[in-house]
Amino acid sequence: MLAFAVVAPDNAGGMTAYRSLARYALLPGLDVLRGTHVGRCLTELEWSQWWTAERLTELQNQRLQRLVRHTYERVSYYRRVMDGHGLQPASIRTAADLARLPVLTREDVREHLEELVADGFPRGELLPSRTSGSTGTPLAFYSSRQSRWSHGAARALRAMQWAGVHPGDRVVRVVGGGSFVADAPFGRLSRLLSREVFENPIDFTDVTLPEVVSRITSLRPHALRGYTSAICVIAEYLRSAGHPAPPVGAIVTGGEQLSDGQRALIRGTFNVEPFSKYSSFENYEMAMECEEHSGLHVAAEDMIVEVVDDSGRPAQPGEVGRVLVTSLHEYGMPLIRYDTADEASWLESSCACGRSLPRLSPIIGRVCDIIYTPSGKRLSANCARLLRAGVAGYQTVPARPGNARSRDSSRVPLRAPVAGEVNRLSDAVRVQFAGWLGDDMKVDVAIVDRIESTPAGKHLYLISHVKRP
Repeated sequence: MLAFAVVAPDNAGGMTAYRSLARYALLPGLDVLRGTHVGRCLTELEWSQWWTAERLTELQNQRLQRLVRHTYERVSYYRRVMDGHGLQPASIRTAADLARLPVLTREDVREHLEELVADGFPRGELLPSRTSGSTGTPLAFYSSRQSRWSHGAARALRAMQWAGVHPGDRVVRVVGGGSFVADAPFGRLSRLLSREVFENPIDFTDVTLPEVVSRITSLRPHALRGYTSAICVIAEYLRSAGHPAPPVGAIVTGGEQLSDGQRALIRGTFNVEPFSKYSSFENYEMAMECEEHSGLHVAAEDMIVEVVDDSGRPAQPGEVGRVLVTSLHEYGMPLIRYDTADEASWLESSCACGRSLPRLSPIIGRVCDIIYTPSGKRLSANCARLLRAGVAGYQTVPARPGNARSRDSSRVPLRAPVAGEVNRLSDAVRVQFAGWLGDDMKVDVAIVDRIESTPAGKHLYLISHVKRP
């Protein structure tokens, strides 16, 4: 799952000419080329955010009833589950009725992947996806083009607007690998619309960081976005070197929980107040702070978010529980009551911004650290998502500078490794990590049956015992 934080720029300048061009010419043109409806969905969201809670609930229920009917008719997994619980489509009419269905876990998705795909749904409209494995256990699944590239992209644009960042504003992305925009159809044209420039945190060292800061300074972006720990690497460098922060307008950190200490570091370095944004590969842009910084508004028009206790009952306002998500636009591979493995609580009072969208407390999820290598690299731990060696789960434990021990669990498929497989897997992991960490980092690999969770039930994919140099 993806949790973000955003810092708002001074928006007194209003909409620039390029913003107008991007919103009213480039975005509609891209929709025509890609066969998407981002512009229309964004306009609808800009209106609906001001609706009353009652009107939002009515829209939610209508969309939920359509989704449940489609799912029962087309998705064999849910038809079997609903029949087993004595349920018909008419049994699920409101968000409260969802509690009659069992929670969908990651293990369920792995075991029933093809059964969760809707019968007759065009395969050309299904996008194969894979989570980053930020909890240490990657997941393969499918998303529909419209759910991801129309509704998901529109939610992302509205969320950024709350922080003062609009289509056409220049953005520097501090991430390893591709991006939401770059992977979209007509990716190059999409990138022209987003005006994104990339900085790869894998390359961050004491030597390269001055160059990174210089490039950001010269670009004067409206926003700086990236993994929480990667942005904190830049902030730590600026503070330790005594350099002033570049003018970046907004700062967007994500992929990890933003801790109070990280928030204070970003605020103190860049002199801006963070927003939080909550997203995941399975469900883009679920919730976002508004300008009041008083909880994260859920995109209730497009999804139903539940917070449940350990027994699966709805948690009371202020009570921390597991976050379950149902996307109301995902018809290709519906994930109903999907367990995000994150925790939060509901906020009860209304928000001063005037929006009736329900609000979550800050998300309790992935907390990421920084790995330091002997050559001076400062790596965001979220870069561990680059590991693609065919493992079911992994955990990296830097025990001392220059040494990382990677523990990998081959639980899928459930069988004993064949001859030579352990050595092949170990070698593949070492190759992946060598390209990421560098030649000066010694990597040990241990193949284990299982990786222990924390007392709270969380799986940490990095446990670091190394202090910052």
